[in-house]
Amino acid sequence: MDLRAALEPPLDDVGLLGVIPELSLSRELEGSPYHHLNTLDHVLEVVSGVERELEEGRIGSRVEEDRAQGLRLAALLHDVAKPVTRGELEGRVLFVSHDSLGAGMVRRIGRRLGLTARETDLAATLTALHLKIGFMGHPRTDYPPERLARAAGLFGEELAVLSWADRLAAQGPRLKPEHLRRHEDLCTWFLRVSRGLGPYPDPDYAALQEVLSCRSGADVGYAASYLRLLVARGTDENSDLARLAARRLAVEDPGGCRVESRRERSGLAGAGEV
Repeated sequence: MDLRAALEPPLDDVGLLGVIPELSLSRELEGSPYHHLNTLDHVLEVVSGVERELEEGRIGSRVEEDRAQGLRLAALLHDVAKPVTRGELEGRVLFVSHDSLGAGMVRRIGRRLGLTARETDLAATLTALHLKIGFMGHPRTDYPPERLARAAGLFGEELAVLSWADRLAAQGPRLKPEHLRRHEDLCTWFLRVSRGLGPYPDPDYAALQEVLSCRSGADVGYAASYLRLLVARGTDENSDLARLAARRLAVEDPGGCRVESRRERSGLAGAGEV
């Protein structure tokens, strides 16, 4: 089954589960009272909601046609870690860290499916950040508007569309009309901030691949996404910390395979770099 064909509307949900079996764990997985669908149906509704927003433009997004497919894939994967993070606290259903853990799962899925660096970068970035617009205006948020815009980089338009579709696909009993109006305002606010800070440079995936020893486009794309988040939080892209983080992304492979850097293979890595 061709993943890209299965993502074209109308969605082929059976085909999608065959290509990404991780999603089958979401079937019948109950969400919070803000959701009216099980997690799998919610995800599929988000993908459909992305399609509607691309057609209707309610929040005024500007996603280029050749990037719509990547956005559909990101929407499909954004909650992939919910089945392994679900918990309850005092009767509340929680999915703690499903965004950050999900970004790592996107890398592994991307490697298996042979995704390009850009496809993985987009999907991992949106998975990691898909909750952030909703909390962007909170005084204790870890991602105020400008930081969030820099973390999303050139994927800011796609992030706003995903966030809006995600909100619309959660119509549980606790949802009130003002929640939707507020979220729409947050999405349009984010788009204004993102555009004001742009344009954003295209990631140099080839240069990053030179730093890493991996051949997988998924590894390179995930590293690009991770480094963008570091830079958004104040790390110099060319600093020792950023280079070390990129190197460890290759060495500490979450799929269980150790991937050595070029410096390690040549014997040049010093004890101070570990």
